[in-house]
Amino acid sequence: MKKVAVITGCNRGVGEGIKKRLLKAGYHVYGLNRTTTENLKEAEAYQEYQCDVSNPKQVEEACKNIPEKIDLLVLNAGIRKFGKISELTVEDFSYSIDVNLKGPFYVLTFLLERVKLAKGTIIFIGSHAGRYPFGLGSAYCSSKRAVEALSECLMEEVRREGVKVIHLSLGAIKNREHGYEEEWKIKPEEIGESILKLVDMPDNLLFSDINLRPQSPKMLPMEGIELMQYK
Repeated sequence: MKKVAVITGCNRGVGEGIKKRLLKAGYHVYGLNRTTTENLKEAEAYQEYQCDVSNPKQVEEACKNIPEKIDLLVLNAGIRKFGKISELTVEDFSYSIDVNLKGPFYVLTFLLERVKLAKGTIIFIGSHAGRYPFGLGSAYCSSKRAVEALSECLMEEVRREGVKVIHLSLGAIKNREHGYEEEWKIKPEEIGESILKLVDMPDNLLFSDINLRPQSPKMLPMEGIELMQYK
């Protein structure tokens, strides 16, 4: 029987790369996406359901389509809103918290017991932005730092029930074209490969917090404290 994976936000970027790698590995993948995938080809091993993870009613309705047991839950959906605190709108800040922090909580509300049944793994997709805050990043950085705390709390709650909880803090990612050389960045499918390796670790080992960085980042004309936010 195929293992079951659920991924939030998997029709582009990091989530899509994770989905592709899990499908190659033989998983049956269910996607919870805010928008539907354009030109989606029928695939027996992939189904997607439209929902905005910031809306608990939509999440509950979408989760009715998910099987009873979930081997892998990847909490990936997120948004990035940038701007000075003095200029950022209340709506943008609030929606950042709603999607990036409340979204994972809502999904867990409806799916956690199904992961417990499978003694599965939960992956929180975090960001170095939570650990290396920067100007204009108050909404994104603060929500991602909070996600790390949420994952730590959940890990302590379920670790003795056979469920592994992993916070994966990502560095620079090549998930869209910016018009300059980016081959040194982490590729989305490489993140999926990393998740497969983490899931395959011995049952008695828990890598609860992982920093995933590019091996050879682009050299920048700065050093010391100025370089911290580019780690």
